[in-house]
Amino acid sequence: MYIVVTYDISNNKQRNKLAKELLVFGIRTQKSFFECEVTEKELKVIKKILKRYSQSDDFVTIYKIKVLERVGDVEYLEIDDLIF
Repeated sequence: MYIVVTYDISNNKQRNKLAKELLVFGIRTQKSFFECEVTEKELKVIKKILKRYSQSDDFVTIYKIKVLERVGDVEYLEIDDLIF
């Protein structure tokens, strides 16, 4: 499945550690924005990682993405579900 992980973590040290761990699962397209293709098992691991590094006042979201159409190198996507 395709997912997008976005976050706003206030603690710099925690935010940097989180980014390093997320690089295992996908590509960093912006500072706090990762695009990943993962299995259900990997998604569970990502959720645990996000819980470990985020505090109650931080913002963390995982969107499940649905590919609508591919035309050449371009993919047309839509948000399929809010996971976390």
